Amino acid sequence: MTEDLDHPQKLHFSGVFHRASQTYDSVGVDFFAPIAAQLVARADLAAGDHVLDLGTGRGAALFAAADVVGATGEVLGVDLAPGMVELTSGDAVDRGLTQVRVVLGDADRPPSRDGGWDTAICSFVLFFLPDPVATAGRVRQVLRPGGRFVVSSFDQSDERWRIVEDAVKPFWPDEPTSAEPAHPATLTHFSSTANVEALLRDAGFTDVSTDLIEHENHYRDVEQWLDWTWSAGARVIWERVPHDRRDDAIAAGLEAVSSLADDDGTLVERFFVRLTRAVAP
Repeated sequence: MTEDLDHPQKLHFSGVFHRASQTYDSVGVDFFAPIAAQLVARADLAAGDHVLDLGTGRGAALFAAADVVGATGEVLGVDLAPGMVELTSGDAVDRGLTQVRVVLGDADRPPSRDGGWDTAICSFVLFFLPDPVATAGRVRQVLRPGGRFVVSSFDQSDERWRIVEDAVKPFWPDEPTSAEPAHPATLTHFSSTANVEALLRDAGFTDVSTDLIEHENHYRDVEQWLDWTWSAGARVIWERVPHDRRDDAIAAGLEAVSSLADDDGTLVERFFVRLTRAVAP
């Protein structure tokens, strides 16, 4: 663990994702794996590469990278949430992936490797950190010259789904917690593709470029949507509500989401995602 692990933002999200770890990416909604596959493809990995996965979660990008680098390569996953580390480490053992390790650590302080990492990947993590430019600069320092850094981040959200926040917001305390940022796409560094690319250039990277992709989540009903929100970072919308008001907030959220359902009760939520690639000089 690092010297500034007691930063309130890190402590907050370490707890959020620890509590989500048991159901993270396992409620039947295909979100993380397909996006991680495209993230890894963007990294142009090769057999034998050494890869650092920052904020590894339950390993969607970690295992996709391991498939490419093979037994002669190495993939190290780092995560602040103890539950994520324990469960993903167990998954790696169950899969017999001797080239994979998962350790408890801080994406903000990426571990070094003799000779540098060939690639660092960071799937939906950089915007959770207090100073993403400084973090990216430290990532550059642990890459070899010519090493790649590939980051996924959210572009603007599906406008139809803003009704969820509108329904739940009245149940939030008047003052937001300082540890919890707004939706990532509202943060300055992540409010546009140009800003994300500028962040990486400011951190010393070159050859910065972005692919924009669209992904659809399909929920069989509002209950599965609710399960998915609790299983991912979106659980902060519920955890921000005081316990004595949470049932009412959830009921309001479900009522709002029900208005978006098709005749058969299914729901589609669109996500717009940036895959940004940069090179260490």
